Order: sequence, then structure tokens, then C-alpha cells
Amino acid sequence: MIRYLVPLFAIGALMLGILLAISTLRPDAAGELQGGVLLSEPRPIRDFQLVDQSGKTFTQADLQGQWTAIFPGFTNCPDICPTTLGVLRTAAEQLADAGSDWEIVFLTVDPQRDTPEALAQYVGYFSQDFVGLTGDKDGIGQLARDLSIAYQYTPTGDDSYTVDHTAAIVLVDPQGRVAGFLQPPFAPERLAADLRTAGASQS
Repeated sequence: MIRYLVPLFAIGALMLGILLAISTLRPDAAGELQGGVLLSEPRPIRDFQLVDQSGKTFTQADLQGQWTAIFPGFTNCPDICPTTLGVLRTAAEQLADAGSDWEIVFLTVDPQRDTPEALAQYVGYFSQDFVGLTGDKDGIGQLARDLSIAYQYTPTGDDSYTVDHTAAIVLVDPQGRVAGFLQPPFAPERLAADLRTAGASQS
């Protein structure tokens, strides 16, 4: 029995939130990116306490002081997660070469299996600069809700499971607020351009 099932009605509500966030008809959209939107009124993120891949405590305060791109996923993800992290690595390298640094955060939605050690090996394969976050299910769930990230666990047999999750990249501004969303498919040049645009949109 999988203990960490997210109720289906909650999944529906979270997915609705993402759809509203990326809708071009939504009144709080500040501007269009090539692959998403910026919000005219950034949304607050409540304080939380998770741990990174080195076991160090990571809180809302760590999201402040720089722009951050947060991508949800899990280390057993067969395709979307590694593909997106690869694109993020290339985009981050392009931004760094241009003098614009972004913090890239991989937020696991599978804390039962994704220990700090597992995340260290996983995100380290893509970049030693990436941050991997895990913690208890309540802490992950609270941050996911604030980021409009939806996920649910699906049994696959043999007492195993997979995780269906939102594939959007969440943009967090230097004040630690949700500032926008980017939707797949992702390409390095377009992603780098969108991150550069977002980073120039606010001080």
C-alpha cells in the first residue's frame, strides 16, 4: 500500500491552479515569455524546512537574494526529469557565460525514495551547482502547493509505484516569491532567453 497518495480532488485543484497561472487570458499575467508567463503580482511562498542533497537545512530564506528555477520530479523518473535537467544545465551554462546566474533547484515529489544521498548522485550528474531538495511528505506537500505543483502516486505492481507530476518550471524572484511559470517542451536557447527575460523584469 502506498502511504503517500495525494487525494485526487487536491490534484485537480492544483492542476487547475497551473492552468490558470499559464493562461494568456489571466488578468495577473505581467508578460509573455516564449514558453510561459510572468505574474504581475508575485505569489508568496510560506516558510518551509527541507534538506538539500548534502543534508543541509534549506528554507524559504534560501530562495531569497537570487532568481531561482524550481523543477519538480523524482530520481526514478524515466524521461521527463532527466531530459528537463539536461536542458536546464545547458541553459544555466549559457546564462553564466552571459554573466547572469540562476539557482537551479530540483524538488523531489518522491521523498520516500529520494534521500539526500540519492539526490546528490542524481543532480550531481547534471551539475554540481544544482540543488536537490527532499524532506518529509508534509513539507514537500506544502511547498508544492505554494508553487502550484501537482503530483500523485500510481502503483505499478510488485509493491512499486511511479509519480505523475506537473512538468512546469517555477520561477522564483529574489524576494522568494513565485514570479512565473515555464511550460514544456523546453529547448536550451529558448529556456535561457526566458530566464534572462524574467531575471531582467524585476530588481
